[in-house]
Amino acid sequence: MKNFWIVLKFELMNFYKNKTFIISSVIICGLLIVGMSIPTIQDTFFSGSDEQAGEEGQEFPSDQTFGFINNAEENVDSETLQSVFMAGQLQQFDDQESMEEAVEQEDIEAGFVVTSPTAYQHVIRNNELTGSTHFGFEQAFQETYRRSGFEALGIEYENVENLVHAPIQRDTVILGTDSAANYLYTYILVFGLYFVIIVYGQLVATSVASEKSNRAMEVLVTSTKTEYLIFGKVFGGALAGASQMALIILVAMGAYQANSSAWDGQLDFLFDIPLSVLGSFAVFGILGYLFFLFLFGALGALVSRTEDVSTSVTPITIIFVAVFAVSVIGMQNTEGMLLKVASFIPFSSFMAMFVRVSMGSVTNLEVGISLGILLATTFVTGWLASKIYRMGTLMYGNPVKITKVFKMLFSSNDV
Repeated sequence: MKNFWIVLKFELMNFYKNKTFIISSVIICGLLIVGMSIPTIQDTFFSGSDEQAGEEGQEFPSDQTFGFINNAEENVDSETLQSVFMAGQLQQFDDQESMEEAVEQEDIEAGFVVTSPTAYQHVIRNNELTGSTHFGFEQAFQETYRRSGFEALGIEYENVENLVHAPIQRDTVILGTDSAANYLYTYILVFGLYFVIIVYGQLVATSVASEKSNRAMEVLVTSTKTEYLIFGKVFGGALAGASQMALIILVAMGAYQANSSAWDGQLDFLFDIPLSVLGSFAVFGILGYLFFLFLFGALGALVSRTEDVSTSVTPITIIFVAVFAVSVIGMQNTEGMLLKVASFIPFSSFMAMFVRVSMGSVTNLEVGISLGILLATTFVTGWLASKIYRMGTLMYGNPVKITKVFKMLFSSNDV
């Protein structure tokens, strides 16, 4: 057991001394500190101008300017049209030529020519695929027509508007889980786990392959048990990744707390995660993390050069990306059959079951069954990885297919 701790300490320190580990940690933490400090910076340096603008007041909620020509003045009131236009400033032109020139020179966003109480022309410079400059005017144009019509009937428009657009209050009673409120922090945790496994899986595979390329693996195998070597490497990578993720979370929490007054509690829900959700993330996340790191380590032992690592781990990487996609898609419908099935498959259960616990409804029995399957599979995977690691010391040259390795394993006396 002493050798295991020696290998674990050695691998862990290698990660901590790695420039990529240090630089990525500094950059991510720096970005989080800056991002969380943006409201404080705005309040400190720009609050005066905002208050001044509020005191002076703005006639329109938007600084965009639009033009219009009223060729139906007898039936369409220009002042009413301008007062109910809420998409910006609506400027009246005397002739169409001057308005079109303003549109061409981009002095105004678009122009409108009113031809009758229910018809108008939309004047734009370019017809963009996602153009929507007419929506605000059309809404104001319709309201102007309604006001004129009700006025002709002797009816107050405000009374009709209150009936047509009556404010409806809704109180939602949640009997299960508030999936909408939990979506954001669930996605952040799932993506964080995805990022850590991808990065550290590649690093573990590369570390194993580099030892094999410089013949260090042969010396290590003769010095201690292969179980200690592969488990030390995997657990070293797991601790490095977990500590980096913990550092990022702590920095984010600290930066948010330091700027909490400026945020006015808007992100409290991100840092107020229920203990049951955190517990399931810790247990399923760690087991899934170890499961994939064992796979990456075993695949790294099948190549003789570090250049071949990416090719060797491609199949498991594709599977892992598919697992992430299934989990993210399943967040849209936690009661869907796809996510339920994925929560019992070892390759995907560590993400899928966590999503169901965080955002859906799941029984303790289902959680226990999924956890038991994942725990047993992780143990078996670690045991097989140690056998493949030892067998890899005898395989040099081209990358070895995994099917050939399993044939050799089951035909030998070690299994």
